[in-house]
Amino acid sequence: MLNRFQTKTIDLSQRPKFYQDNRFVLFLWILITLIFVIDSWATHRYNNYLIFENTFRNLLHEKSLYALYPAYHDDANHYGPVFSVLIAPFAIMHNWVGLLFWNLFNCCLLFKAVQTLPLSKEEKVAIGYIAIPCLIESMLNQQFNAGAGALMILSYTLINKDKGIWAALCIVLGTFIKLYGIVGLVFFFFVKKKPVFILWLILWSVVLFLLPMLIASPDYVVHCYVDWKNSLVGKNMVNVLGGGIDISIMGFFRELFDEKKIPNSLFLILGAMLFMLPFINVSRFKKRRFQLMILPSVLIFPILFSTGAEDCTFIISIVGVGVWYVKESNQAMKKVLLPILLLITCNFPLLLFPVFAKSHPLSLAIISLPYFLVWLRVIYIATNNRFDYAEETEPDMVTALID
Repeated sequence: MLNRFQTKTIDLSQRPKFYQDNRFVLFLWILITLIFVIDSWATHRYNNYLIFENTFRNLLHEKSLYALYPAYHDDANHYGPVFSVLIAPFAIMHNWVGLLFWNLFNCCLLFKAVQTLPLSKEEKVAIGYIAIPCLIESMLNQQFNAGAGALMILSYTLINKDKGIWAALCIVLGTFIKLYGIVGLVFFFFVKKKPVFILWLILWSVVLFLLPMLIASPDYVVHCYVDWKNSLVGKNMVNVLGGGIDISIMGFFRELFDEKKIPNSLFLILGAMLFMLPFINVSRFKKRRFQLMILPSVLIFPILFSTGAEDCTFIISIVGVGVWYVKESNQAMKKVLLPILLLITCNFPLLLFPVFAKSHPLSLAIISLPYFLVWLRVIYIATNNRFDYAEETEPDMVTALID
């Protein structure tokens, strides 16, 4: 009797605190989402959502998806034509209801994607907390970035579960909406049935290309893809030539050296070479720890090297930072890099001194620097020959030992 009582006491003492539970993290994420939805309602600050939901209306009436519509919203759409179909269920609702469910959809999709990672519960909780500053920015701006990040994560975890058909869908859908998803193609190296996976990629590309044609004419949809390309080129030119603030790593170095003429191509070539460097280690492709370093690289790289990156876009990269953090063995580096990154991510110059920040772009572009440092560390770990695989025990090996 006494032994049973002692066992129960020990179990209670070992029970994790409420804030160490993933359900509490989900509660915080949803609470943050609701707070900023209410803020958007109260201040009528939901321009981005108006841009998104208007794309469905424009698709129905075969109007340009990328023109300016000042009577409805500021700025213009820059997402792919298939996005106008994705937003349809939210666009048919009243704006205030659609906004609520749109933000909840993005919040919950990213949370669910994090839960699919091959990590411990404690590690997933840590990632959930690390992502909160960027989640706030993403929900405040009603962007699809959380959803885009979720698709990139799912493209890896579904491959990891040998569900190539759905992994291919995530890669293609992410690419057809925001282009960032195309980086997920590097997970192809981890696919077991590569020919079949290629067929799924082709099939989903055809399906998603044709999907808007269920609502609009083929000629109109094809023209929309041309317009999409032109809108992205135009936005890139505005960011590079000074019409906007470029917070990519290219923008940071251009502002740091006060040299606007440094070409993107120089950064992109060097960045692509570093990005692909770990893949020289073919023998490691099946190693879980190696894959879990490639994932943060995939989540950080496209944001760092995109002139279209915004502060709310870093919700994609922050999850990659979280994965790096929970797998990083260098405690000193963790204690230095993460606090600096989170501090800069909070964007205090813009919050506290908006006039100064906008007149000194370097104070805003510096947001990419700590992510760049984390990315370099990730590349180093993934490439370094001295890997610590002690934590890796293949499931079939465990089964063999038990048998």
